[in-house]
Amino acid sequence: MQVVTRKFTVKEYHKMAKVGILTPEDRVELVQGEIITMSPIGLKNAACVNRFNQ
Repeated sequence: MQVVTRKFTVKEYHKMAKVGILTPEDRVELVQGEIITMSPIGLKNAACVNRFNQ
């Protein structure tokens, strides 16, 4: 069985977000045309981001 994949453009990625296919809760990012699930934010990361933003 052959798996067929498809690369997405930045324009297509943004359009998916605009029409609601992708939401902020999905925590995904576009990497070299592939939509990749991002790792959950850990406590240390959240603390660093909060400190940086202050």
